[in-house]
Amino acid sequence: MLVLLEDDTKISKEDEKFLKGKPGKMHEFVDELILPFEIDELDELNIWFDKFDAEICIPNEGHIKYEISSDGLIVLMLDKEIQEVVEKVKNFVEDNN
Repeated sequence: MLVLLEDDTKISKEDEKFLKGKPGKMHEFVDELILPFEIDELDELNIWFDKFDAEICIPNEGHIKYEISSDGLIVLMLDKEIQEVVEKVKNFVEDNN
């Protein structure tokens, strides 16, 4: 699982007038964590993520999201303002391995 911190793109006032709409987000790589299952083990994946949702995602709702691609890549994105949650994620992965 790739862990990224997400933050608003910082732009100057001069550049702001050339952008249409809101500036995008930038992502900073933090870590890559090994999860205790293979992507084809759907039952284990569902059980693990149910617990992950309950302990990590729901308490940080609105500031954390993850995507699981069809090839098995899992990307976790946390708002930079909750950067301290990265340690909780690492501990969760270690404890539930």
